[in-house]
Amino acid sequence: MAALEPATSATAGPGQWPSQTPPPGQAYPQQAPPQQGQPFPQATPPPASPQQGQPFPQAYPAQAPSPQPYPGQPYPGGPMPGQFHQGPVTQGPLTLPGWGAVPALLGVVASVVGLLLLPWVSVEQGTLSFLDLTGMPTDNLFTMPDMYVAWLAFVALALQPLYPLPWTLGAVRTQKVANLMQGWPRTQLTHATFTRFRLVFGTSAFAGTIIHGLGIVTLYDGAFELAGAGPWVLLAGTVLTTVGAVVGPRKGPGLPPA
Repeated sequence: MAALEPATSATAGPGQWPSQTPPPGQAYPQQAPPQQGQPFPQATPPPASPQQGQPFPQAYPAQAPSPQPYPGQPYPGGPMPGQFHQGPVTQGPLTLPGWGAVPALLGVVASVVGLLLLPWVSVEQGTLSFLDLTGMPTDNLFTMPDMYVAWLAFVALALQPLYPLPWTLGAVRTQKVANLMQGWPRTQLTHATFTRFRLVFGTSAFAGTIIHGLGIVTLYDGAFELAGAGPWVLLAGTVLTTVGAVVGPRKGPGLPPA
């Protein structure tokens, strides 16, 4: 064993373990030195950067163009040809207080004064208010003048400001409120339907004028010389409220175009 160790260490190359020793009779491969006049081998230089104006070499294969949509299908991420992008969604109330609130409010006040404060019968012996007429005995509560004096006039007066005042004061701020106030059929409140809403609320206010007018006509039965200022102020108030409802509110910033 001692005789083999020098031989093994003698055949081991520098920086190698004895197990990496080449078999006997073979030498380590050595590179021949360059002959005289030949340059030493140089390392491969890194690829030069492309000159200005030349495209960079692509590391990935070119991607195939996106497939074109079939006729009738919208372009991905954009509108169809001939269409425009919609603007930002409008925000804010649909209506704002308008000039229609002035005659509507004045009409309600005039109707209250005419029905409850001013005289309805004016003769030489004195005057009678509408509340005095309600206390008179009657034989039939199902005729128009009796119903009007007993309860119909008060119901019409209570309903008079119900729709015109919120409408003209800009209380219709959302589509939900608009649908709740207009009844059936329901329509979205837009710039295109704004006139329709004016007519709807104006018609509802004019219904009160018709009720009071029929009650007054049947109550006096042609003897209008006995009438005081009360019924005429009441009718004038209902007409003012109708005008205010037709004028309506101002258009708010959140009102959609259509």
